[in-house]
Amino acid sequence: MAKQASLFSKVRFSSLMMGIGAVLAGTACASLSGNSELIPATLCLLFVVFAQQGANFYYRYHDMSRNSGGHIDQRIISKSKKGSINILRECSFAMFLMALMIGFTLASMGGWWTIVIGIFTFLAAWMTCGGSNPLLRTPFGVVCSFILFGPVCVIGTCLLQVIHESGERIDWSYLVPSFYMAVVIGLMCINATLLYGYANYTTDLRNSKVTLVGAVGRKIGRYIFLINGFIYTAVTVGMCLQLHLELNGVDMLPSLICLIIDIYIWWQMRTRPRYQYHQLIDLGNFNVLLMGLLSYIIFEITGKPDLSNMTFFGL
Repeated sequence: MAKQASLFSKVRFSSLMMGIGAVLAGTACASLSGNSELIPATLCLLFVVFAQQGANFYYRYHDMSRNSGGHIDQRIISKSKKGSINILRECSFAMFLMALMIGFTLASMGGWWTIVIGIFTFLAAWMTCGGSNPLLRTPFGVVCSFILFGPVCVIGTCLLQVIHESGERIDWSYLVPSFYMAVVIGLMCINATLLYGYANYTTDLRNSKVTLVGAVGRKIGRYIFLINGFIYTAVTVGMCLQLHLELNGVDMLPSLICLIIDIYIWWQMRTRPRYQYHQLIDLGNFNVLLMGLLSYIIFEITGKPDLSNMTFFGL
């Protein structure tokens, strides 16, 4: 008999690496123009972590309260189902409340547009994880991942840092790198989300959860995964050439490393036993984090000098 799992062991805390990677990518784009800001970047990071974890808890809560079947197939202990549902609901509420408080702080820095993005983020999270037919239970779940982690998170993080001290005096050319990087991170998050559907293909179909992989099949899903890897690499190369970064190819290194990892994942999708597919999910999430982290390190070192007037610890 298979060992049962605890309630929180299947919430996939590794998924937070997608949000963290997206924030780091947005900060990397701000670093290119010398506009990276520690406090706004940290607040964006905290907002994304709390909002994303709130959505994770809410999705599990929705699954158990609607008897969608995911908690049963993953053998989650639920001797007191009502108690488990209450715990998940309260955890979700607490995470969203923390995100809301941080969101108000971000709004005080960025202005009215941050409120619009915040409202859109919470509505999109509800549509993705809740409602009568959550988008994560449909092929459009990957589109939500692209939008939320790509344009919303990357561009929003970069924009907030650019205008933090400049006010309305914005050089919009500073945002051009974030447009490219939003596509890159968005496609990588599509791949990360696709791995969930790939690993849970059989059980998802049994529970009437038709993800993208469920709709097109595992073979086509592998092709989509691999093609996305080459597309985001091409976008990164195009960004570096278009912006004339002159970093002797170092600026392309993060994308090439992540492509190699995705090729490895793709090969493992073909050759690994099915019971080991879930191990690839964490690697896919980590790949997004690696892209953001490496980009931030390289662009922070090689970007323009810091334009901020703010100092910390007298430095």
